[in-house]
Amino acid sequence: MVDHSQKQQENKLEHPCFPQPPDTSVRVWRYLDLAKFIWLFENKKLYLSRLDLLNDPHEGTTPRLLAFLRDQQLRELGAEQLVTQTPLINQQNRKSMYINCWHLGNTESEAMWRLYCPNDGGVAIQTTYRKLVASIEDDPFCYIGSVTYIDYESQGFPLNNAFHPVMHKRASFAHEQEVRLVKSFSEYWGLGAPESPAGITVGWSPEATVDAVYVNPYAPEFYHDVVRSIVRRVAPVLEQQVRWSQMRAAPVY
Repeated sequence: MVDHSQKQQENKLEHPCFPQPPDTSVRVWRYLDLAKFIWLFENKKLYLSRLDLLNDPHEGTTPRLLAFLRDQQLRELGAEQLVTQTPLINQQNRKSMYINCWHLGNTESEAMWRLYCPNDGGVAIQTTYRKLVASIEDDPFCYIGSVTYIDYESQGFPLNNAFHPVMHKRASFAHEQEVRLVKSFSEYWGLGAPESPAGITVGWSPEATVDAVYVNPYAPEFYHDVVRSIVRRVAPVLEQQVRWSQMRAAPVY
């Protein structure tokens, strides 16, 4: 008998817009301030932000050279109206895409601590890519893959799928080594569609997914106890997995 859920999951991982890392045992990290961490563990849901509301205004947009070639081809085909309509459709598409971001790599990132856990607070939850994939396998519309970084002035990507712009970023962001969970709300597509929500959620089990909770290396001494008490209350099986960032280790002279 065919296991349809397993087949569906395999099809998601073979999606051409979502490259998979060669080694699925690689670690992934999500750096969070304390409020977001508490919300995640209490509600057991991942929050996916609407693409057009992220800090980078180029999220989900078309590289310059690619847009030029696209418009040139449309004019040659006599589809002048589409030259005007296509950018509007693409802008609307950004409002129907939702993402949740993780950092791919087997070591902590000092840059990620600085970017996503300001003011010497926050935590990093760590798991593996394989377990992160398994954590969303029950949602047939939630995809996962590694972001591809390109030069938006001279490079491009296929225009045959609305997920391609979501899974590409400018090369300037390559330090993020981002893994994205992506979900689209197709009912918001099309010109004149109603305003879509700022975010959506996906059910998620910290207990089944998280391997460790790392405390910001720059946090004051008491902060570790605060994080541990929170985990003891909302996910007690993970209390022993709360630890200081490895970056806090004392230097050897």
